[in-house]
Amino acid sequence: MSDGPVVSSFVSQVTEVGFADASEGIEHLQGQTVVSGRARLEIGERVGDGLAGGSSYAGVLHTGSGLTRTVPVDIVVTPWSPGWTEIGLRPLGRIGGIESGRARRFYGAADAALSELVDRLVSSAAAPVTHEASVTAGVPAAA
Repeated sequence: MSDGPVVSSFVSQVTEVGFADASEGIEHLQGQTVVSGRARLEIGERVGDGLAGGSSYAGVLHTGSGLTRTVPVDIVVTPWSPGWTEIGLRPLGRIGGIESGRARRFYGAADAALSELVDRLVSSAAAPVTHEASVTAGVPAAA
């Protein structure tokens, strides 16, 4: 067993949005870009299934830096527990050591873009759903 620290390039947030709502929200964001400051996350198509029934989507993270312009990423959506979902970004390829400038730029941009993405998913899950059929259908008055 290793006594060293666990180092991961996976950046994630667990949010109080059900997995079905989070998955639907990501589906609606395909082809769009989430922007937070100089960080931009392009959300692509679904590319596979993950652990526990999760799913992953292609993405490109723009760090806003002249040195590390873009990092291809997987956007991972995984059920965490009932009513909670983990949303994460996993870089595809090397970002350097944990203390490298490239890694720091990736982590900074990933944190910012992920926070904005989670905010959008929370907002879309909280938005009231209206069904036109139920709004326009008349209910007869009691006689």
